[in-house]
Amino acid sequence: MQRATVNDVESLSYRIIEVLLLLPTAAWGLFGLGTIFLGITGGVGGLQGPAGMVGILGTFGLGYVALLVLAVVSWLVTPVVLYLDTSRIAETDVDWDPNPILWAVGGFFLGHLMKLNHLYYRHKVVVDWVDRDWWWVFVTVGAVCPLTFIALGVALAETLGTAVTIVLVGLGILSAVPFALAIYRDATYVRLNSAEWRPNPGTYVSLGLIFLLLAPVAYPFVGGYYLVRRYGAVGFE
Repeated sequence: MQRATVNDVESLSYRIIEVLLLLPTAAWGLFGLGTIFLGITGGVGGLQGPAGMVGILGTFGLGYVALLVLAVVSWLVTPVVLYLDTSRIAETDVDWDPNPILWAVGGFFLGHLMKLNHLYYRHKVVVDWVDRDWWWVFVTVGAVCPLTFIALGVALAETLGTAVTIVLVGLGILSAVPFALAIYRDATYVRLNSAEWRPNPGTYVSLGLIFLLLAPVAYPFVGGYYLVRRYGAVGFE
């Protein structure tokens, strides 16, 4: 048995699994945009009174509803795509022979965890293609900007007011959104092009998603470690 490429194991289900995994970042992005909008409207009309309460509830309510809808869609689709993709892999001569039924059942009960595990094992035996080498730029943005924006918001709260602080916090939330996708794609690129270091993209997208809510404190460490290893392996072209 041997390693294959995505051309050998063509599977739309694999791409759907990638999208489903990254859906929480879309919801997080909506929450960031809502926070920015809340800060802007608060700066104009204030956050006090019924109008301010409606704005606050609308912002947080929108993020909650979006997350709930995405979670239900992902829960229903995950077992199907896991079954289809593992079936495709099982038909291929690679060093992994997954049981599609077990993966589908696991996807029903432990959807997100099973998708993360699936990508980890898949990348060990099936090589994906990424021909763009600039994803590391967005890894850097995600590692630096969330903490920077939020720290600025706290530091300038008394000087510039609550509205500016809320906008900066929203920018901090929004700037964390591309990190998981960027580190996943860049790790795929490095794995394909480096002989010295072959990071598993499944590992790094897992870290990006697990620490999404703690991005300001976690991403500098995850991103910093990754970027140092990347520089030693392929540099920054």
